[in-house]
Amino acid sequence: MDINQIAQMAGVSRATVSRYLNDGYVSQEKRAAIRRVIEKTGYVPSRQAKTLRTGKTDVVGVVLPKINSASVSRMVAGITLVLNDAGYQVLLANTDNDEAREVEFLRLFAEKSRVDGVILIATVLTPEHEAAFSALGVP
Repeated sequence: MDINQIAQMAGVSRATVSRYLNDGYVSQEKRAAIRRVIEKTGYVPSRQAKTLRTGKTDVVGVVLPKINSASVSRMVAGITLVLNDAGYQVLLANTDNDEAREVEFLRLFAEKSRVDGVILIATVLTPEHEAAFSALGVP
């Protein structure tokens, strides 16, 4: 199922469906028709298409030292709650207290702009961290 099929089934143009999906102006009548088709078909817009269009992934990477630490688990729970409420997904990277793996994950996040931001938990920043952050180009 794609945007063209939704448009055809709703009796509207592809552009109208696109405006609907991006919270643009669409008349109430057309909005209702599109909503009915989406509900009927279970259509979910492609995250990849949105990422290509907006340049945003709506993902924040969280680099953590040890996933089985009680204090880290509580921090991750709070971070996840706040980010989810703001419309972001969380990508966790467990480093097992390995500084080199922290830098490796930062570089991985930078590849193909996988994240919109990074949170480092309990990390001592080294020149390698700073270089990897510069390559990321995100907060």
